[in-house]
Amino acid sequence: MDARMRFDSSAMPVLGPLPEPAPQTPPEAPLDMPAQPVSAGRVLVAGEADGRWRLVQLVAGAAMVTCLAVVSAWASLNVDGVSPIEWLGLALLGANIAWISLAGATAFAGAIRLAMRRPHAPMQLPFFSTSRTAIIFPIRNEPTKRISAVVRAMHDALVREGVADGFEFFLLSDTLDADHARAEELALQRLRETCLYAPVFYRRRTVNHGRKAGNVADFVRRWGGRYDYMAVMDADSMMSADALKELVHRMDAQPRTALIQTVPTLVNANTFVARSQQFAMRAYGRIFGEGLAWWSGGAGNFWGHNAIIRVSAFAAHAGLPILPGKGPLGGHILSHDFVEAALLRRAGWRVEIAPEIEGSFEESPPTLDDLLTRDRRWAQGNLQHIKLIGAGGFDAASRAHMLAGVMGYASALTWLALILVSALAAWLHVPEETIRTTPMNGMLPLVTVLIVLAPKWLALLLWATGKLPGWGRHRGFVVGLVTETVVSAAMAPILMVGQAKAVLAPFFGRDAGWRPQARVACAGAPTGLRYRSQLTIGALLGVTMLIDPRFVAWTLPVALSLVLAGPISTALSLTPQRRSLAWRLMATPEDLRIPAIVRETNRGSREIDRQPLPLPARGIIPVVPLAQLTPARTDKTLEVSV
Repeated sequence: MDARMRFDSSAMPVLGPLPEPAPQTPPEAPLDMPAQPVSAGRVLVAGEADGRWRLVQLVAGAAMVTCLAVVSAWASLNVDGVSPIEWLGLALLGANIAWISLAGATAFAGAIRLAMRRPHAPMQLPFFSTSRTAIIFPIRNEPTKRISAVVRAMHDALVREGVADGFEFFLLSDTLDADHARAEELALQRLRETCLYAPVFYRRRTVNHGRKAGNVADFVRRWGGRYDYMAVMDADSMMSADALKELVHRMDAQPRTALIQTVPTLVNANTFVARSQQFAMRAYGRIFGEGLAWWSGGAGNFWGHNAIIRVSAFAAHAGLPILPGKGPLGGHILSHDFVEAALLRRAGWRVEIAPEIEGSFEESPPTLDDLLTRDRRWAQGNLQHIKLIGAGGFDAASRAHMLAGVMGYASALTWLALILVSALAAWLHVPEETIRTTPMNGMLPLVTVLIVLAPKWLALLLWATGKLPGWGRHRGFVVGLVTETVVSAAMAPILMVGQAKAVLAPFFGRDAGWRPQARVACAGAPTGLRYRSQLTIGALLGVTMLIDPRFVAWTLPVALSLVLAGPISTALSLTPQRRSLAWRLMATPEDLRIPAIVRETNRGSREIDRQPLPLPARGIIPVVPLAQLTPARTDKTLEVSV
């Protein structure tokens, strides 16, 4: 690479004269990125442990738990033999228990790793690298205020560390709406006036070929030769300078590593829905991340953002194939990240999950409606992986990641089917005296509760021993754990029905579309208008309890949640006042002590609110000195609600 920039943070940054303003895009440095075949031979790296035997251990443990649960259920069935409807129920029970057992086993492995590990020490200065890294933000119809604030905060953090000259920012827009596009151009103008030591580039496509994956691929094909690495961000994600430095350092030190995925921490949650997601991710996300890293080894996964990628490897081996058949399950791959990680691994590169790297953040959808909208899109993309799981050459762990993505949504359908089959059994009116009473009867609820709540009691044990990262022995953890459990229990049946519908939709030709994710809850927005399916199923379960009271104990919580889906959605979309008791119920360490990069981003957003840029005439980007700008009302800024 010509004219590589060198940066050394052992010395204080010497800012010197301001550089000349960068062009809107740098000179093109093309890389070929051919589409890969669905099936191909695998490149094996001699002597590299890929975690395959760990995966075997995980599956064996989950299989034992599943067998115990199914045998317990079988032992309680009627003495006259098992009816066809009961065999169906057993099969559905086995499928559900198998999935949650795998998740529980992953959490158990992660908890053991955390319990046995010494605290991770961040990389110490001095830091030196000759690499050049692009920090890319693929965006489409996103609020420009937030993107601008994130870029500015990350730029300033890199400047303070003295490493800004090793990074360049690139906004990759797929925006088609003219007003959004003009807002992005204005944001670029502002960033060019304030981000002076790391260039901010901007490219907008007018044809969104391949959606987000195509957006990134276009960047690689046009400018990939300019960069060693690219840090892929999302519209609502951010990373600290320390995290970026550590990622670059690891890539420099590990030339066979193509991708390192961090485990982002959720921040800036305001509504009860978002705060429950934020608390759960902070309490259990690290545990799952450690477990995934343990059994996947060098065949880790990619979640689409908050990761660093070796550009040359990505260009050579991660070009996506076009799936056979028509949409929604054919054509361009929507959940591209899992597939790109699998393709890199198939070519002999390491893909790593690094949960120990701190300073990686993202935000969560604010309402239940927004969660379900995102789930419809993710479910459709993950279901496409059914066509790839059996493809030739993929690592066993890569197949496991794709299967887990499918089951993450298909399990909602099997759970719903199990409930409906149980209701059907009640309607068939099985006499109570035909139910066999055995010592095994009590095992099923015990096993089910233990594995469903495994992440929670494992987190509690780690917290009690001071081993849960970030928490210490903060007393509010137990209160938050209980509160999050109640909130998630209220949401779970509602999400179950919504996700089951999302799984069925592609098979009926319904495309989830490609809408930007809502980042902020809209005050007074109508919620609870899309829960007719939940209400219908809840009413059906209520009738079932009247027919057969034996189902009351485990059906009542589900039925109540479904019948009250609308009010629950509305209540959980409320925003508690900051520092109030309701806010503190699920407070995380990042709530109580806001990380610097998050604090600077939030402050930047507020400053933009106070000094909005006027809309230009079509096709004109005005240059307006900041000193001439006057404060304006927040509701008149260029933020776009979606």
